[in-house]
Amino acid sequence: MQEQFFLLGITTLAILLATISDLKTFEIPDSISYFLIIFGISAQVLLATTSKSFGPIYALGISLILALIIATLLFVSGQWGGGDAKLLVGVAAMLPTYHTTPIPFILTFTVNLFLLGGVYSILIMTYLTVKNWNKLIKIAPRVKSLLMISLITIIIPVIIKNPSLFILPIFAIGISLTYLAIIIQKHLFIKKIKPSQLTEGDWLTKDLKIGNKLIYKVRKTGVFEEDIKKIQKEYKKQIEIKTGIAFGPSFLFSIIISGYVGDIIFQIIPFIISKI
Repeated sequence: MQEQFFLLGITTLAILLATISDLKTFEIPDSISYFLIIFGISAQVLLATTSKSFGPIYALGISLILALIIATLLFVSGQWGGGDAKLLVGVAAMLPTYHTTPIPFILTFTVNLFLLGGVYSILIMTYLTVKNWNKLIKIAPRVKSLLMISLITIIIPVIIKNPSLFILPIFAIGISLTYLAIIIQKHLFIKKIKPSQLTEGDWLTKDLKIGNKLIYKVRKTGVFEEDIKKIQKEYKKQIEIKTGIAFGPSFLFSIIISGYVGDIIFQIIPFIISKI
């Protein structure tokens, strides 16, 4: 148990540093993820040796396989950058198991990460909507109508006092948030930079050409180091890249909740059932 608390403490500190970096630069340093991976694997090997049990190694293997599958799918699909993917593997190496959950800790951590990340993203999106309201309604007038409809659908079940009608606001809010996310991504998360400012993992908005010569073709995984070298050598104009919401805070929220509470879903469902 003490070993788990020790590893959780180191993991939380590392993710805190990664979060600070992500908020400042939109990058999670590879050095933090590599430290977690190396330290975590070494710690599990040491635990297996001192306990004379293959258990820690077996749990580590399962944890790493699950993390690699999840991270690879999210990276290849363009949902995550390389920094997020490597950090997930780092968490898997540090904490293959933990006393707050009977399943591999990385599964609990990932479920909480998606749930908390969703809430975090909605809050950031709400802030950006309020901050850029005048700009957004000029770009997309439908935003105003969708939000008004969402508000009306919230009021209807309260007035009629029919709980089954709460499906309406859920549906309406879902559509509104999806539309808002698309508009915000398209108009607020685009910036122009010099080729010298490119970093590995940046997502370009369009192919780069000089005349008919293709310098770089957009891919979901972003630019690699060899792409950057070629672009900086041959392309001199400014480049459009997609930014986004720094996801580091979601990792921080998730490691804290997962370490001290466990799986949010397993906590919420029994509570809801007890109230029915």
